[in-house]
Amino acid sequence: MFKNLKESFLDEFSSVRLAITLFIFLIITTLVGTILPQESMVGSSELINKYGPEKYKYFKSFGLTDVFHSWWYMALLTLLGINLIVCSIKRVFPTYRRAFSFPKLLEEENILRLPINCTVSGVELNQVENKLKEKKYKTRIINNQLTAQKGSWHRLGASVTHVGILVLLAGSLLATLTGFNGVAELSENEGFYIADLGQDNNKIKSSEPDNYIVNISKMPIWFGKIPNYLVKVNKTWREDYETGQPKQWYSDLSVYDKNKKELIRKTIFVNSPLEFMGLDIYQSSWGKFLEVSFNNEKASLPLENFKGKEFVFLPLSDGIGLKLEVDPAKNNNEMKVFAVMFDSNDSPVIEKFLGKMTKNSRANVGPMIVQYYGTTTLTGLQFKSNPGGLLIYPGLAFIIAGVFIAFGSKRQIWAFINPNENKLVIGGISDRAKGKFYEEFESLVHDIVHKGLYV
Repeated sequence: MFKNLKESFLDEFSSVRLAITLFIFLIITTLVGTILPQESMVGSSELINKYGPEKYKYFKSFGLTDVFHSWWYMALLTLLGINLIVCSIKRVFPTYRRAFSFPKLLEEENILRLPINCTVSGVELNQVENKLKEKKYKTRIINNQLTAQKGSWHRLGASVTHVGILVLLAGSLLATLTGFNGVAELSENEGFYIADLGQDNNKIKSSEPDNYIVNISKMPIWFGKIPNYLVKVNKTWREDYETGQPKQWYSDLSVYDKNKKELIRKTIFVNSPLEFMGLDIYQSSWGKFLEVSFNNEKASLPLENFKGKEFVFLPLSDGIGLKLEVDPAKNNNEMKVFAVMFDSNDSPVIEKFLGKMTKNSRANVGPMIVQYYGTTTLTGLQFKSNPGGLLIYPGLAFIIAGVFIAFGSKRQIWAFINPNENKLVIGGISDRAKGKFYEEFESLVHDIVHKGLYV
C-alpha cells in the first residue's frame, strides 16, 4: 500500500499538467493582488475609505486586502514548490547521467536506418576515430563498432533552468517566512518604530512625543525579526511643474538606534529608496492638507495646487461652492474664503471674496462656524524587508544560463566495420540544428573517403 501511495504521489507531483495548472492559478491570483489595492501598500484607512467598513471586512476575511500574505497564496506556492522538486528529482536531474553516457552500440542494419548514413570501403575504424577527435567528438571503440558524441552538455539546459527556478522558489519561501512590509504616513519631525500590532491596528501613538508605532504586514507563519531602530522625517517637500502639477516628492530621513544615535541619513524620492540593514524605505505618496473645522467638527482636506495657489473647493449646492485658499509664500499663516458660483457648464462665473482668517481663528460663514488651524504635510513611506531577495539574482542567472545551454545540440555518430567485406557503415543523428550536423557529417565523409572508395 505504501509503495502504491509513493508511486501515486511521485506520478501526480511530477506531472507537467499540475505545474501548468498551478502556474495559471498563481498568475490569476497575482493579477488580483496587483489590480486590487493592498493594505501593506496603501494602509487600512485607505481601503476602508474606498470600500466601506463592511466590504473591507469581507475582502479581508478572504485575504484579498493582502493577497501575497494570504494562506491560500502560500498554499499555491508550496504546491508548486513540491511539484518542481519532485519533477526535478524524478524527471530532470536524471538526465545528467544520460547526457554524458555513451549511446548504445548499433549493428549495421540499425546504422543504415539513421537519418543520414553512408558506406565506404578501405577505411579503418581508427582512421574514422582520429577524424572525429579532430572535430572534438568523444569516441569509444568496442571490437568492430565505434560510437562518438559531442555537445552532450547541452542536455543539461533543463537541469540548470530547474536549479534556477528552485533557487527563486527558495528565495520566495525565505522572503515569505521572514520578510515583511508596511506603510507609514508622517509629518515633518515625526518618526516611527516598526512592530507587529496584529490585525486590527495600522498605526498607534508611542510613548515618545511625535513618534508612532507602525504595524507590519506578514504571513501567519512567520520567523522574521523586527528591527528596533527609529525612522525620522526631518523634512519633506514637493517639486512642481509650472502648471502646479507634481513633478517629484522628497523626504529627508534619518535612522536612529535605541540610544538616539543617528546611523544614516538620506533624502529619498520616487525610485530612490533608503536602504539600511536589510530594510528598504520608499517614497510612495505625498500630500498637503488643510486643517479646518466646521461647527467644531475637525476635517483634514487635501489641497490642490494651481499656479502657486493652494486651495480646497467645497460644493455646497447646485451651482454654488466654497473655496478655501492659502498662500505658501506667506507660510500658510492665513486662509482666504471665497464664494464661487458656476454656470450650467460647471465653469466658475462669479468668485466673491468673503474674508480671511489667521491660524487658530474662527469666523461665521453663513450658518457654519469655520475655524482654521493651518496646513499639514504628510509623506507616505512604504517599507519592506526581503531577505530572500539575495537569491533572486543567482536564480535568474541559473535560468538565463540554462536557456543559453539548451540552445546547443547533441550529435551522435555510429560506425560499424565488416572485416569480411572490408566495408564501413557510418551514420549519425542530431537532436537540434540538423542542417549544420548534415554539413559536418558530409565534411567528415569527404575527409575519410579519399582513404577508400565510396559505395
